Formats: sequence, structure tokens, C-alpha cells
Amino acid sequence: MSAIKDGLRFKTAFTTTAWVLIPVAIGINLIGRFFTQTLNLPLFLDTIGTTMAAFLAGPWVAAVAGVLTNLVIGLTLEATSIPFGIVNAAIGIVAGVMAAHGFLRSTGKIILMMLCLTAITIITAMPLVVLVFEGVSGSGVDAVTGFFAASGRNMVESVLGQQLLTTPGDKVLTVLLAFALIKGVPQRYRPPFGREVIPF
Repeated sequence: MSAIKDGLRFKTAFTTTAWVLIPVAIGINLIGRFFTQTLNLPLFLDTIGTTMAAFLAGPWVAAVAGVLTNLVIGLTLEATSIPFGIVNAAIGIVAGVMAAHGFLRSTGKIILMMLCLTAITIITAMPLVVLVFEGVSGSGVDAVTGFFAASGRNMVESVLGQQLLTTPGDKVLTVLLAFALIKGVPQRYRPPFGREVIPF
């Protein structure tokens, strides 16, 4: 239990193992984003590493990995990604806090976590897409937004429609892939937080 408390505190969350985990999480996020961008898919998959870090090391480590991910993507692939570091960090915080409260221990709770991650993504991303980028984020999901706009919806309705259509699938895949990656990490290499909250 003390390991969970340490993971929830900013001052004690950043162990040596957690610092090593951050660049790994960023790399996984970059691979996911490069994959979806190359295939022009209406997904992002750039929070897989963030979610994995949340499960292994807690919300603050995941938030740092998330912000740095979008900074790297913004400087290398897509400048519009930088403001969305807020979204990536929010996902990491929610996933880490929910993991600390036992949401990895049953299928029902994992599904609820997926729904919560979908909700926090929409709540944090929509204002950025609408107010900062006027409905166009420069990614594969713009085609979905365009579809709704072509059917007569206004910008807010089009962005919301896109978010409701694409975000749930993105978050389901994100959590499932994060789990798959965690299974490959032996117990002895997991940070103390992850050894406490991950039930396998």
C-alpha cells in the first residue's frame, strides 16, 4: 500500500525505474502515432505508452511522459500536437489514479476505466480542436469531422461527432495494448507502484 501512496505523490513517484520508464513510454507513443499517421487512420494510439506508465509507475510519471510525447511529436511529425500534451497528461493522471484504486482488478472496472479515459479525452481535446484549431487538428480524424460538417452540422457538432465516433475505439485499443506490453515486463523490473496495482 505504501508503494501506491508513493506513486500518487509527486515527490516520491519518480524513482530510478520510473525515470527509465519515461523514454520507453515516449517511444511507444511515437510508434503508435507514426503508425496511425502513416496509414492515415482515424485514431491516434499515442497514449499507449502513457497508459502503460500510469499502470506501472502512477499518474505523475505518466503525465510527464504524456507531455513530453506531444512535445517530441510536435517537433518532429506534427506541430499541432504540442497543445494536446494536456490531453495526454490528463489520460495518464486518470489512468494512474484509477489503477491505484483497484480498477485493474476486474473486467467490469477495466471497461469503466476505458469509458472514463474516453470521457477525459473528449473533455480536454474538444476545446483545443474547436477554439485553437477551428475544427481541424491535422490528423486522420479530420476526415470524420469533415463527414459530419458535410452533412450540415456546425463545427462544434462535427467535432463532437468525430470524438464520440473515434475516441472509444482508440481508448479500448490503448488500454488493451498497454496491458499486452505490461505482461512482458517481469515483476522484478516493475516499479513498486506497478507491482502493487497490476494483478498479474
